[in-house]
Amino acid sequence: MNIEEILQRVDQYYGENKGEEAKKLLQRGILEAERDGDDGGLLQLLNELIGYYRETGCYEDSFQTSQRAIDLVRRMGLQDSIPYATTLLNAATAYRAGGELSESLKCYEQAEIVYDKLLTAEDMLQAGLQNNKSLLYQEMGDFKKARECQLKALSIAERNNAEFEKAVTRANLAGTCLQLAKDQEAYEYARLAIEAFEKMGVEDAHHGAALSAAGTYHYKKGYFKEALEAFQKAMNMVEISLGRNEHYKRLMENAEACRKALGEKTCGLELCRAYYETYGLSMVEKQFAPYRDKIAAGLVGEGSDCFGFDDEYSRDHDWGPGFCIWVTDETYDAVGRALTEEYEKLPREYRGFERKETVHGRGRRGVLTISSFYKSLLQAECYEKIDWRNVSDAALAAAVNGEVFRDEEGIFTEFRKKLLLGYPEQIRYLKIAESAARFAQTAQYNYGRMKKRGDGVAARIMLADGMREAMKLQHYIEGKYPPHDKWLRLSASRLEGGGELVGLVVQICQAEDPQPLIDQLGALLARKLYGHHFISDTDSYLDAHAQELLFKAGACEMSSDKLVEEIAKLEFEAFDKVQNVGGRASCQNDWPTFSIMRKSQYLTWNRIMLLQYFYDFQREYKRGHNLVEEKYGRMMETTAPEEYHKIKEYFSALTEEKKQIIEQIVKVQVGWMEEFAEKYPNLAQNARSVHTYDDTLDNTSYETYLRGEISTYSDKMLELYGRYVVEYAREGKNLVFDIMANSAELYGYAGLEEAEAFLRL
Repeated sequence: MNIEEILQRVDQYYGENKGEEAKKLLQRGILEAERDGDDGGLLQLLNELIGYYRETGCYEDSFQTSQRAIDLVRRMGLQDSIPYATTLLNAATAYRAGGELSESLKCYEQAEIVYDKLLTAEDMLQAGLQNNKSLLYQEMGDFKKARECQLKALSIAERNNAEFEKAVTRANLAGTCLQLAKDQEAYEYARLAIEAFEKMGVEDAHHGAALSAAGTYHYKKGYFKEALEAFQKAMNMVEISLGRNEHYKRLMENAEACRKALGEKTCGLELCRAYYETYGLSMVEKQFAPYRDKIAAGLVGEGSDCFGFDDEYSRDHDWGPGFCIWVTDETYDAVGRALTEEYEKLPREYRGFERKETVHGRGRRGVLTISSFYKSLLQAECYEKIDWRNVSDAALAAAVNGEVFRDEEGIFTEFRKKLLLGYPEQIRYLKIAESAARFAQTAQYNYGRMKKRGDGVAARIMLADGMREAMKLQHYIEGKYPPHDKWLRLSASRLEGGGELVGLVVQICQAEDPQPLIDQLGALLARKLYGHHFISDTDSYLDAHAQELLFKAGACEMSSDKLVEEIAKLEFEAFDKVQNVGGRASCQNDWPTFSIMRKSQYLTWNRIMLLQYFYDFQREYKRGHNLVEEKYGRMMETTAPEEYHKIKEYFSALTEEKKQIIEQIVKVQVGWMEEFAEKYPNLAQNARSVHTYDDTLDNTSYETYLRGEISTYSDKMLELYGRYVVEYAREGKNLVFDIMANSAELYGYAGLEEAEAFLRL
């Protein structure tokens, strides 16, 4: 029997939330160890089982297993050993968790005797023992002794420079000192612990304990804002590490007390979460235990409280303590009626607030099927059936707002996760195109015309429509669903980049002459669209970008591989029209080779780059500007200087800034090519020479070709390409290797190694 293998499988079961399977495996292992006479393995498994019973609240079983393990160690004659002390500590913790405090203390004291015999006073195991004893003394109400133990633990940790242990012990000391009314001492310990945890990047229950102590100190001092911030951070730490346990609930109550002291409003979502944890959680766990893993609960959907937009005016209807329960159709058929009956029995009043429902709001809370919830909003029972061209923005926003309190089965959340990804790519471009055009039409164009005609009513309508589109546009840019118009301003103000925009919108709505501000808003939106790579320039009249946005929306129908194929075809068509000084080149008739070379490069590009380049090339080609011809013409500056002098006036001049960017990119990529040539000399020799100084009329180097090509890029395309190269470099990758690997595979090789070996023959 392999004990380590059993323990690894037990850990795996714990990670998969299969506690029952872990227990059965431990019990089987114990029987096998007894049968084989493997006392050492038996002791390990018994100690593990003590922990299982303790964590699952099976305290009597943990007591019996603890005594069994202690008897085994004694029978083995190991009373003066670390394994004996470890067993005593596990037993002490089990007795402490089960409320047998005197038995726990006996075990700790016996373990301490063993440690004092075998370990030095500075050993970190001594610190761990003292910290554990301090927790017991806290539960016994003897905070003076708890502090003494913690000070011993801190002294040991300091002598060992054990930063994490020092922080944990200080967090424990902070809580103890508060109980002893040593408030200033408590705060100093808490402050030092918090600083240490933040420096180490630790976010766990110990950090939460330190924050909780700091919050209590601030509250006592009347610093309610600081206290609220500390309690909220502590809640996050506890939730991350332990879930929403009793400690979390106490912190939530403390935070609520701070809000009341500050005069802040009660948030409906927080009220409903607390209501669920007070009444709903026990209802599900106790009365529907066989189905608890199939029951999801939370607050999502229609209503200002689901968005967190509720205020005192929201409380007149469809507001108050309550929550949603979501189940599959199958589970609803089994227990839906019973669930509904028990939900209706829950108190209608909580924390001084009463649940108010109207006919209009009926069905927003209580027991719902997952399919009916989503269908009522989106007219679709599953994500794949959503009609994205017709579903409303407000419905989508309502489907992803609020919070899911529990969902072990994950079916409700799986649909929600897909929705949270935002609009499908094509729909997002179409939404942006439509909203940008409407903003231009209403605010930038028709508002001014209506004012000149003296039609103030129509002008105000146009202005309002334009402001709506501006705020919706901010949502689309950030990939969010705009809510109903009445919450649009509030929602936009909470977006990452919404503050400046909403500020301008408010000024426009209040200004006597908003026209200059409308112009500012148009320019701001153009910069945002450009910054998020939707458009190619920052023309402030948004209708100027409609053609590009619609083109890209159409291109979104293609997969990235299809886009690569279409770009290569378009380039070959343009290549076919290039007029060479010496007549038509043979490569202009070689589509297979051309296709492989171009695809190899574009297959490494991200989708934004592909869409941008496809748009740029199509736009210029339709204007009679052949980018392939320009590329080869620019290369002639070093391959055929005299001929270049005759044609250079046909190329747009590059700014000094653009030249510098191009040269920086070229320098990086030439370095990559040099690395490639060193590792794969045969493949490199079969390609272009590397440096411009090797250029001749019949030989164009990699450096010259690259410089010529990216010199034809639009400003936006060059920006995207530059960022792309920088990211490659930052990640320590080599773009040339990836491009050449694509070429090798397209030629039919398994990879670069096989291609290099073939050329070596």
